[in-house]
Amino acid sequence: MKINAQSIATFANKMRSLVRKLAAFVATLILALMFATLPAKASDHQDTTFLATRLTAADLTDLYVFESPTNPNNVVLAMNFDPLIVSGENRPFDPDVLYQFKIDNTGDSVEDVVLQFKVNGSSHQTVTLRGPYRPRIVGTESALVPATWTGRLNEVFTTNNGIKVFVGCRKDPFFFDLEQFFKIIPDRNYIVQPNPNPPFTVLTFRPPGQAQDTLAPFNIHSIVVELPKSYLGKGKIGAWMTTSVRTPRLRNGNFAQIERLAVPALNELFMDFRAHNNSNLQTPTRDANNQSQFIRGFVNAIGRPQGIADAVISVAIPDVVQADLSKSNGSYFGTQLGNNFGGRRPKDDVIDVTTSVVFGNAVTGITAGQIPGLTSDNVGPNDANFLPNFPYLGNPL
Repeated sequence: MKINAQSIATFANKMRSLVRKLAAFVATLILALMFATLPAKASDHQDTTFLATRLTAADLTDLYVFESPTNPNNVVLAMNFDPLIVSGENRPFDPDVLYQFKIDNTGDSVEDVVLQFKVNGSSHQTVTLRGPYRPRIVGTESALVPATWTGRLNEVFTTNNGIKVFVGCRKDPFFFDLEQFFKIIPDRNYIVQPNPNPPFTVLTFRPPGQAQDTLAPFNIHSIVVELPKSYLGKGKIGAWMTTSVRTPRLRNGNFAQIERLAVPALNELFMDFRAHNNSNLQTPTRDANNQSQFIRGFVNAIGRPQGIADAVISVAIPDVVQADLSKSNGSYFGTQLGNNFGGRRPKDDVIDVTTSVVFGNAVTGITAGQIPGLTSDNVGPNDANFLPNFPYLGNPL
């Protein structure tokens, strides 16, 4: 056989390609095995198998929108992501992920203001805030807006236009007996896919004293921003958060959305696990057709009147956290129900609020088909996980 330089080069290129593919497969297998030994944990933690095993840095968990405890003219936005960080672990931030707060201040579920965050480098990392500005493009594709300020991770910094920022590791503030929840609705646990046990063979949360906060041992990555309310709007707003990455599909260098999150427990309670990814790739303008069908199907499946579904849809669809910036204080779902600030504070017991409506008679007064054992997970906030001052989320373990 005749061997020349070209054939040698071709053979070498094929071998390099094979090695790269093998290395990628091995890395994926190792990650899968690592995560298979852990229970899935949290509000929206480990939302899809891809986010749980391949790109945890893009895995959004909780969004908070609340009035500043120290300045009535300010509003606080907090985004948690990259869950299940154990005590003492120094997990780096991913510079390939674009994190965004998106704000609608006209009521059409389309973002009018964005705040973008992107980490720089792989060592001695910093973070750049971009905005708040009008987006260059709306929807599931994002383009970078001009940079506002760059600061260090795990340190509070203030921009020259009065925005206070913290990006770093915090104690995970979410509280929930998720271990018991996965016994009630096993489908929501990505580890048991594609063959989970049948749902609702367990019809009660654990009682007080036995219930456990599944997230108590873990830290989280957080972005916390305090800024003048006027930067976001003058009255009612809707807020959500997204993570995005560059992809060869977008040859213009823009970022493609891979997760979206706002109202806690919405996808986790009502939506089949296999449908989460499709929802992540949509915008709030699609929620009336998308999430609503899952809410109605879930309420029907548990044998409760459709008035329950109507109530949930009226306050939770579109999937945005609503807040009224003209109000000085409020309560969870307060914009929709109580004409107050609304939003969501870190100590709000969003699980009990949701389950008491869906399985009980809270808000609706509907008693038919109640399941009393599911109206509370019997876990409340731990004051040690919070701070009275910025960044408000507790120091990491």
